[in-house]
Amino acid sequence: MKKIALILLITFITYSCKGQIIIPMNNDYVETPDGAYLKDTENFLDKFVGTWKYQNGNEEFIIILKKEINHFYKAYYKDILYGEYKYVNPSGSTLVNTLDKIDFAYTSKSYHNISGASFITNNLYVKCNDCNPGEFRVKSNFDDPDRKGLIDTGVIFRYINPMTINVKIIGSKGKVLESDTDNKPDRLRVPSGEYIMTKQ
Repeated sequence: MKKIALILLITFITYSCKGQIIIPMNNDYVETPDGAYLKDTENFLDKFVGTWKYQNGNEEFIIILKKEINHFYKAYYKDILYGEYKYVNPSGSTLVNTLDKIDFAYTSKSYHNISGASFITNNLYVKCNDCNPGEFRVKSNFDDPDRKGLIDTGVIFRYINPMTINVKIIGSKGKVLESDTDNKPDRLRVPSGEYIMTKQ
């Protein structure tokens, strides 16, 4: 812990003189001052960039991920992943396909259906019993474009090797407003669970 504090202090002193405070993203529980930059100093997010595919019979799940550096997020800046996806259910029906939106010129990359990047360790939600101590995963927002207002949806990316990642979809806990639950779907169209995806 002292080592992390020393690194943060050196980083703070080094970059305070240059204007923007740069904080490495792979530090747990760091308070982020306004205007600071949470930077992917070890390029960990780069490991997830690309097109990834899960296939099991007719069931197919494809994700395209890109990285944006120095993305403005509320009162500070951070490096993020953003992306889009396609899901075909086991009967062969395409339930959702937003892949054509990957290069859409949104005013913010956070408008993509996958966006954000929080580094989480094995003991943080959702816990990872197979992860090594100190191993980082990346948690991002995961939205269904036709089912707005879902609570606590998300996706967790775990790097396995250059050709494989583990993708865990966190399902919804319902709708933001109780009145929205009447006759409206309250679950993502991509089933919650884990998908082993290979790079295309």
